Amino acid sequence: MVIAAPTTQQICNKMISDGRAGGVSQSECLCRYRVANAILNDDLKAQLFDAWYIGDNNMTKMERLPNQSRVREPLRTMQKLLQPNCG
Repeated sequence: MVIAAPTTQQICNKMISDGRAGGVSQSECLCRYRVANAILNDDLKAQLFDAWYIGDNNMTKMERLPNQSRVREPLRTMQKLLQPNCG
């Protein structure tokens, strides 16, 4: 049985309704998702979006990924782009 991954809207809705969004609005969450989706590789996106949906802190899993420079740099770039692009 194949289970479809949650949509962007579902991920943001769940994170906000669970009270884990830190005051981020739906539109800000969707913007952050778009930035992350554009910058991060598939492994990082899977960990980040899973964390947003489920609420688990996946940093330990990210720290176990090979080639940590390919983990840290995209995350830093994403952080730098969030404020000017998503408020």
